[in-house]
Amino acid sequence: IDKRSKFSEIRAVRGDGQKGKTIIYPNPSSDGKVNIIFEDVNGSRDVSVSDITGRVIKQIKGITTNNILVDNLTGGIYTVRIINNETSEQEVQKFVVNKR
Repeated sequence: IDKRSKFSEIRAVRGDGQKGKTIIYPNPSSDGKVNIIFEDVNGSRDVSVSDITGRVIKQIKGITTNNILVDNLTGGIYTVRIINNETSEQEVQKFVVNKR
């Protein structure tokens, strides 16, 4: 009514029934960048990003922070494998990068 507007910050949320302790956003990505947020802050993890053929694109070992940024990805479908080094628990998620 008063012609003023403001956009809020972008936040990642987990929907009902969404499993896992990791959030990947934006999915799909339009600029080749994705954020990977770990719900469990404690511990060390190894993360690998693979393309649709299984070729490892990026590999990061010993991550102790709760988020990372993966960038410079070309258009395609990717999988991210996260291994918790303390518990040996693994999680695999997929994400899409639109062609730029």
